[in-house]
Amino acid sequence: MLIALWLVGWTLRVPILSAPPLATRIADSFGLNEAGVGAITMLPVIAIAFGAIPAALVIARFGIRIAITGGLLIMAAASVARGYVPSSAMLFSVTVIMGLGVAVFQTALPAAARRWTPTHVVLGSAVYLNGMMFGELSGAGLTLPLVLPLADGDWRVALVLWAIPIVLIAALVAFMRVPKAESGAAEAETNWAAVRKALPRWNDGRVWQYGVLLAGSTVVFFVINAYAGSLLRVRGESEALGNLLLAFNTTPLLASFIVLAAPKWVGARGPIAISAILSALGLAGFTFLEGWASWGAAMVVGLATTVELILIMSLPVKIASGIAVTRLSAGITLVGLTIAFALPILGGWLADSMENTELALLPSLIFSFALLPAVGRKRLYPKYG
Repeated sequence: MLIALWLVGWTLRVPILSAPPLATRIADSFGLNEAGVGAITMLPVIAIAFGAIPAALVIARFGIRIAITGGLLIMAAASVARGYVPSSAMLFSVTVIMGLGVAVFQTALPAAARRWTPTHVVLGSAVYLNGMMFGELSGAGLTLPLVLPLADGDWRVALVLWAIPIVLIAALVAFMRVPKAESGAAEAETNWAAVRKALPRWNDGRVWQYGVLLAGSTVVFFVINAYAGSLLRVRGESEALGNLLLAFNTTPLLASFIVLAAPKWVGARGPIAISAILSALGLAGFTFLEGWASWGAAMVVGLATTVELILIMSLPVKIASGIAVTRLSAGITLVGLTIAFALPILGGWLADSMENTELALLPSLIFSFALLPAVGRKRLYPKYG
């Protein structure tokens, strides 16, 4: 079960973060501006956000296994389709579909961790998130040095190569043995009133609180991935892009091992507060500094935002149980990723309008400081029901 959780977690970011290293090639193929380049990375994020609610209903209706398998296959097919559509409008459309596929199985994973590893819930959550960190490293760090050469320099073939292991993992999930409580459709709810229990409660302040924190941990990481190429090109540092992205997307892996070694951090306020402060300061350094100082600040961002992300995404399995896990996960995903999508797109629009690439990071930078009060004051986050 832990191996399966890790492998599915690995797929969460591979198709999304394989796009930034290929962004200039994709932009040249479709004639995209800076906002379009940002949309390639951020459209899946907004699709995941708005897909979280229907995903919760799919999970409640059909069960975890079907949700994960179906989501993986949709994601893989749409990821490949990005390379073979005839227009930029179609490119953005299939990118959204890819994000919807991710939404289904990302929303299912917290419940899978609780059901598939019932005696090691926090460990199961940490394991799939560790897999996600490996996926971030794989997608962003290995696309240029490994996958693109295997594709003979063709970015479209590179997307096909990335889809192959995802299909194999979907097959593994479809045919593997699972605990009896989850076998077949035993977990699926057939009563519509019961299915509706999976829907988030929008008058719940904690959904918004945790959602804002998720936004902060997500937007800072994605905005650097989305605009690093453009920013380094303006600074005359384009030759550093490949190594920077590899190093930047290696830091989440280190962060995931840190959290694995400190499971008591899950549910505690202190580590989230420290991570949020460091990520905001790191983004400021990457935005306004140059050369090694800027690159070092990016490493701080990668480490701090990932620790914060893992702790926020692990909260539902720590403080909730049953259908409340899916309900809370779906709610904070919608709130957090909607904000995380809007800010980089706003930044891209500002950069295009003012002809200043650094402005692409400004909205995310302001938000990263503004969200700090949402960390709260209690030492431990209370149970959720």
